[in-house]
Amino acid sequence: MDFKKEVAQLLSDKLSQQVSLSQDNVFSLIEVPKDLSFGDFAFPCFRLAKELKKSPVQIAQDLAKDFSEDDRLSEHFSLQAVGPYLNFKIKTDVLANSVFSALNEQGDNYGSGPKNDDVFVIDYSAPNVAKNMGIHNLRSTIIGQSLVNILRFNGSKVIGVNHLGDWGTQFGKLIWALEKWSSVEELKEKGILFLNELYVRFHSEYEKTKDESMEEEARAWFKKIEDGDERARMWWKLFVDISMKEYNKIYERLHASFDYVLGESFYIQFLDESIKKFEDAGLVSKSEGALVVEFDESEGMPPLLLKKSDGATLYGTRDIAAALYRLKTYSPTKVLYLTDVAQELHFKQVFKALEMLDSATKGKFEHVKFGRLSFPDGSMSTRKGNIVALNEVLDKSVEKVLSIIEEKNPGLENKSEVAEKVGVGAIIFGDLYNDRINNIIFEWDNVLDFQGESAPYVQYVIARINSMLEKVSLPENVDYSLISTDAERILLKKLFDFPEVIREVASDFKPHHLAKYLVSLAQEFNSYYAHNKILQDDEPVQFARLTLARSVASVLKKGLLLLGIESPERM
Repeated sequence: MDFKKEVAQLLSDKLSQQVSLSQDNVFSLIEVPKDLSFGDFAFPCFRLAKELKKSPVQIAQDLAKDFSEDDRLSEHFSLQAVGPYLNFKIKTDVLANSVFSALNEQGDNYGSGPKNDDVFVIDYSAPNVAKNMGIHNLRSTIIGQSLVNILRFNGSKVIGVNHLGDWGTQFGKLIWALEKWSSVEELKEKGILFLNELYVRFHSEYEKTKDESMEEEARAWFKKIEDGDERARMWWKLFVDISMKEYNKIYERLHASFDYVLGESFYIQFLDESIKKFEDAGLVSKSEGALVVEFDESEGMPPLLLKKSDGATLYGTRDIAAALYRLKTYSPTKVLYLTDVAQELHFKQVFKALEMLDSATKGKFEHVKFGRLSFPDGSMSTRKGNIVALNEVLDKSVEKVLSIIEEKNPGLENKSEVAEKVGVGAIIFGDLYNDRINNIIFEWDNVLDFQGESAPYVQYVIARINSMLEKVSLPENVDYSLISTDAERILLKKLFDFPEVIREVASDFKPHHLAKYLVSLAQEFNSYYAHNKILQDDEPVQFARLTLARSVASVLKKGLLLLGIESPERM
């Protein structure tokens, strides 16, 4: 039931003869009081003062008096005037019936939105091939996956794309290093970590010798890849295969999956066609032998480089081709790009160039940027070799959880499986709990803090409720009127708010709203549990309270799943 709409309807009917406010106008004015003891909805009367020629306080009092004999209001709400506000409070039994009926009817789909016509293409994760996935790859992967999950849950069609960084001069550097220092056999034996070592060694050697021929020959090898040279392409394909084998192991642990894994290389076939579109539209010019798209001075941006003077393309060119391909192939409402703030200028250039080509694309593309992740002593650098491998982070977290289990609950079944769910969940949640736009300094003490505002805290509440539910068989009919305390009402209101939290994330693409909601719901339940006996001799009360607890566990579990986190049945 949409109680806010009902309040708007009641107010609109009451005011229709007095002021010129439509139901939509009234709906937009309704607020949620900061102090929930006042009620669930508040209608400010300031807008009515001029037309009614009364003070907002007097208007609120008069409306409260008018409503006192309205049976439609008394059926679902209690009401009070507080200063210039008219406050509506949903009756607890009405709230309980609404929440439990929706949960019973919708099950795991409680909180989901109706199917709509929106089509989102989400470009996320996008690791650079031949480099081990580091902790810096975590944010794009899990923020993107959570948005895929939540937007689908909200009723939209979502196409998840992993836009691999599988093209560029770094591959020429690796081929140069392998040709000089190694072999195919050694690479196949040692895998992706060896590629990381070679990349670091190349840059270390160059810094030491300042041998420009290294860079020149590396660029030449990349040009060979672009030109389809057989040996260059053999090396390049090996880089991709070795990388994806390792990446997929990590994706499985993070519960990340993609509809398409299409690297930059996929769009090479569309580059000439894409560049020609800009040439035909008169949007390109030559600058020192390079092909560029220039912007108006008012944009305050440097030109977008489409081709270097040697004819080689750049990732901006590939992003243009990918964007045009996505528009044609998926007919999206919106294309979201999940990268850190360092890419902000790049995407402004790409989006503006596309808008210059076709004004209908304005608003079709959005850079869902997030803050940088760094060490306490500064940013991470692949060239310097100080990247923390993501799989090592996950392993360390799981090991820590396992040691806690061995200490606290050594008889727990499936300890390794539980440790994986809790340990990996802690890493995911620790990131998603922050507003994505914030910078994060990676510190083990913070990442592996299992107290308070964390996934293990939420998971433990679910496990605690599961333990209670195992002891009692709930009947089909439960007397919801026995749920009446202020603490129970707070929990009901929290459960009622879950669909709105989903809509909020789907609106601003910020999953921290959901993460913070789950912690708040878990905290409210723990407070309730500490002061109220759920398992007791009075069976009707016990059944009512267990129904409430079961509903809390259901929403917590669903919320975590939307964030990409599983919950063990026991902990």
